[in-house]
Amino acid sequence: MSSAPPRKVVVAGGAIGNFRRCPDLSLAEIATPVVHEALAATGLEPRDIQAAFVGNAFAGTLCGQESILAQVLLAAAGLVTLPVRTIKNACSSGSDAVHLAWSAIAFGQYECTLVLGAEKLTHEDRQRAFAALASATDHPPVDSGRSVFMDVNAARARQYMESYGAQPRHFAEVAAKNRRHGALNDRAAERAPMSVEEILADKIVVPPLTRSMCSGIVDGAACVILTSEAFAARRALAYTSFLVGSVCVAGNPLGGTDSTATRHAAQRAYEQTGISPNDVAVAEVHDPTAPQELLDIEDLMLCERGEAVRLVERAETSLGGRIPVNTSGGLTSRGHPVGATGVAQILEIHDQLTGRAGPRQMNGPKVGLAQMAGGLLGRDSAVATVHLLTI
Repeated sequence: MSSAPPRKVVVAGGAIGNFRRCPDLSLAEIATPVVHEALAATGLEPRDIQAAFVGNAFAGTLCGQESILAQVLLAAAGLVTLPVRTIKNACSSGSDAVHLAWSAIAFGQYECTLVLGAEKLTHEDRQRAFAALASATDHPPVDSGRSVFMDVNAARARQYMESYGAQPRHFAEVAAKNRRHGALNDRAAERAPMSVEEILADKIVVPPLTRSMCSGIVDGAACVILTSEAFAARRALAYTSFLVGSVCVAGNPLGGTDSTATRHAAQRAYEQTGISPNDVAVAEVHDPTAPQELLDIEDLMLCERGEAVRLVERAETSLGGRIPVNTSGGLTSRGHPVGATGVAQILEIHDQLTGRAGPRQMNGPKVGLAQMAGGLLGRDSAVATVHLLTI
């Protein structure tokens, strides 16, 4: 898509639950309070919602609900007799759900849509969780005691080190930065700051990755409500931002450094909106491991190839820097309940743009970006989404 959609899409607000391990709660018990909180935050009622989209990756495998998950979760929250859809697209499940909700408003199908991202990854049999994660790839697991994604991300990190001279210390600096941000986020799973030295000394998962450079298994939900500009005006909705660009693309199994799914999604998002990478003031990116944040920044063209290391060294991606990245704490600190993560990213950018990010609030950002990449297809992510928000 090369031109702007015919209607502006408004982010009315939403809610993010606590990202943590919830072994004694069902997925509905995790999700329902977050939907209620999102409605209360926007002043809307269930009857205002015209369609709903639920992003989830693994409920079929881990919770036994494969076919009507959206209906089950939304009925528990009082949302019935409306169109609902379940979106399964690996780590991009929630952000793809936002993409579909955005499209439905941008092109005139609905005036008010709700997106719920929810995931329950904890299971009494930890191997079930790893097997579920492996189902989002075409790569066989290397070790049943860890996610296949750790092996792939470690290989990417080693290649990045060889290409650009990065060192494990740079990855530890990314993780430490995100721990500092996460300490300011009362919904984050990991809120204890860690020094670079502590992160480097942590248990090795796969070289060069230590445990605290990696996102862990947590549960959680996030919910966002999107409306048309006319609907927002009629209802006098406060604290709104505009979701001006939304792109979802599949990966290329033969993709190289300059042909990743994230790079293609970013290029299309910039073309769609007329926004330049230089306009982006804050970004939430997909960092299942700390090194991946550096690759994402470069794929998004927020800097040149190999330059992300210099940004970290100069603290430019920290709060107070030139372009803060993962002010929420990112996947490595806030946590990564797969289906919820993409929705939570968009709400973090929305809160930054509307001045509601609390102790991690930036000074007046005008443009923000959220990026997710899900699954593995050959050498590339299987899917990538990029969203651009403005005020």
